[in-house]
Amino acid sequence: MIYPLILSKFKECLNMKNTDSNTDREKIRAANISIASNLILTLLKFIVGFATGAISIISEALHSLMDLLASLIARYAVGQSSKPPDEEHRYGHGKIEDVSALIEGMLIIFAVIFILYEASSRISGIISGGKFEVEIIWAGIAVMLIAAVVNFFVSRYLHSIARKTNSSALESDSLHLRIDVYTAFGVFLGLVIVEFTKIWILDSIIAIGVAIIIIRAAVRMMLKSGKNLMDIKLPKDEEDKIIAILDSHKEKFINYHKLRTRSSGAEKYIDVHIVFPKQISVEESHGIAGHIKSDIIEKIGKINVIVHIEPCNGKCEICENKCK
Repeated sequence: MIYPLILSKFKECLNMKNTDSNTDREKIRAANISIASNLILTLLKFIVGFATGAISIISEALHSLMDLLASLIARYAVGQSSKPPDEEHRYGHGKIEDVSALIEGMLIIFAVIFILYEASSRISGIISGGKFEVEIIWAGIAVMLIAAVVNFFVSRYLHSIARKTNSSALESDSLHLRIDVYTAFGVFLGLVIVEFTKIWILDSIIAIGVAIIIIRAAVRMMLKSGKNLMDIKLPKDEEDKIIAILDSHKEKFINYHKLRTRSSGAEKYIDVHIVFPKQISVEESHGIAGHIKSDIIEKIGKINVIVHIEPCNGKCEICENKCK
């Protein structure tokens, strides 16, 4: 059965040793909270969904199950990405967070296909004259309202930690729960309408609406993770800050070129070539490069900076230093 497996993985997550970093501890704590809330809500939704027979609640339960699996993947990714570089991974393990986000997106799409199939089949049956009613509907209404409230607060917490730690895995997890807030509240309102109008086909229509919202968010998340795996450059505002810092030191060197930036999970990287006058010593050039590096780290935050020092070729028309 799937739940014993989930429970065993949950215990492993709680018992895993935290790293010495406060940032890593925050990320791991947030991932554990997400797992706990998703586990409880998934169980509640499945129990009430099968008890009532409401496809909208069952679709939400399946959605929460995918979120639970996504939370477990995110927890694993957070733990792995916090490991320091080793012999086989000289640049660290940051990309595993983007890989996990990509996997989470695919899991969500599989869940959506099931929801669409079940809802469409039920609509077809009702149109053909089949009878269907939702039993003990108020139990479903209560569970959906509880789920919306719990996911609202957990999602906000995950989002704040993701922004603080630059974790794409937690950001994806936060997105899942934020979608759950909208979908759970939508199902809640829909079930209330069904209870008062007795228009049972609305239950399946709501489920299809939930599926459309889910798949849209999943595709956006997968595209974002795919871009990160392709070493996309840092956001324009961060690159502008880096350029401004280089320009603020321009009286100390001739020019710079080959400025490159990229991200790998929560890690950020920049490398740049700076041309110095020939008469400046390597020690002095290295000192200036060190100041530039420190300024970039102070402005951007946690970032890996590599400055390649180059001598002037002596043919710079705009250079006031006469290199010989």
